[in-house]
Amino acid sequence: MTSTSTTTSDSASGSKSEEALDVATVMQASQAIGSEIVLDKLLASVIKILMENAGAQIGYLILETNGKLQVEASGEVNHERLKASSELGDQIAHSIVNYVWRTQKTVLLNDATGEGQFSNDVHIKEDQPKSILCAPLINQDQLSGIVYLENNLTTKAFTPEKLQILQLLSGEAAIAIAHARLYHNLELQVAECTQELCDTLAELQATQDKLVESEKMATLGSMVAGVAHEINTPIGIGVTAASLLAEKTTAFVETYQSGKMKRSQLEKFLDTVMESSSMILSNLHRAADLIGSFQQVAVDQSTEDRRSFQLKQYLVEILLPLKPKLKTTQHRVQIRGDETLSLDTYPGALSQIIINLVINSLTHAYSPEDSGVLVFDWKQVGKQVLIEYADDGKGIPQESLSQIFDPFFTTKRGQGGTGLGLHIVYNLVTQKLGGTIVCKSQVGVGTKFIIRLPIV
Repeated sequence: MTSTSTTTSDSASGSKSEEALDVATVMQASQAIGSEIVLDKLLASVIKILMENAGAQIGYLILETNGKLQVEASGEVNHERLKASSELGDQIAHSIVNYVWRTQKTVLLNDATGEGQFSNDVHIKEDQPKSILCAPLINQDQLSGIVYLENNLTTKAFTPEKLQILQLLSGEAAIAIAHARLYHNLELQVAECTQELCDTLAELQATQDKLVESEKMATLGSMVAGVAHEINTPIGIGVTAASLLAEKTTAFVETYQSGKMKRSQLEKFLDTVMESSSMILSNLHRAADLIGSFQQVAVDQSTEDRRSFQLKQYLVEILLPLKPKLKTTQHRVQIRGDETLSLDTYPGALSQIIINLVINSLTHAYSPEDSGVLVFDWKQVGKQVLIEYADDGKGIPQESLSQIFDPFFTTKRGQGGTGLGLHIVYNLVTQKLGGTIVCKSQVGVGTKFIIRLPIV
């Protein structure tokens, strides 16, 4: 406990007390304070214990919250109550509280209305309390709060012995409140992370329900299974981290309540909290990204209007939003084909196909230092249009070629790849646009996608 100097209004009160310090009472009160870790219960217990041991009629526990002094708990003789956080009211001598907060000195007024530098305080002048004791709560040289006590029945109510007991217990209270606040914040973090996990799982379930209702998804069963498997990984890691955090918190509380807490144990626990919280947060973000991609797969494509448009002109418009991304590379895009060819189909679906094919090449086909060529070409074949998209990148191994349109198949699992891009392309081509798509690739040469769509 850090000792504090005391300011009194009566020099006689500084004489040596003839009463012996009741060590047993102090120990019992200290244990009662130290055994509680739940913040609300601790605050109620602290104000009650300090009032009883100091001989106060009224007591207020004042803590700093968001940079302001707030009454967090108050009590009266034979009736303690915990109040919601509120600003300092007229029932407290503000000048005394501000003095203690500024100087970290204890103020003891044996006759509050008749002497001392605070006799002009509004509360003292109007309510005329007899005895006032206001003491700082200090933990590791840091002021964490103030206890304000009054006795309106008699002057000199707070004897030197009671002042000594209060100073001892105030140190214990400061430490206990600091630990309880830490525990309270940890509880809030765990509750928030748990709620986020539940919300993520609920969102996943809602998305899966929408997919089950969509009869147009040819690979519905495998998609649902793939999503559940894919999202289960970050969710599982998050749940494991949250469970570990809860387990370590329980063990921490037990060690703390036993009175055997060491600084090294506290530091180790805080390291675990930081590591677990970071792991939970990163995996929640990962799960959210996967759900976002999954929702894109589940969108009802039939809501977009069908219209007639010129293929080359529309292709140029599609590629415009990709220009900033392409400028960060050394790749070139070439657009060939019949400039007069028009289609009557769903332009929104075609734009998603083109964008996903380009992004797939930028993500998988090239190394950062490569300079590649992306080529679009098309021609009319009977009542169909044959669209070819090719890159001259790394190529796809034969063992992977048959899987590229499967949901969640990716070679960039740990580098941000979701494996949904080409699956979306496949579904849009075959289901939305009523066409076909095949992929040909040779390692070291490049990859070509061949799409056949009905012109009308």
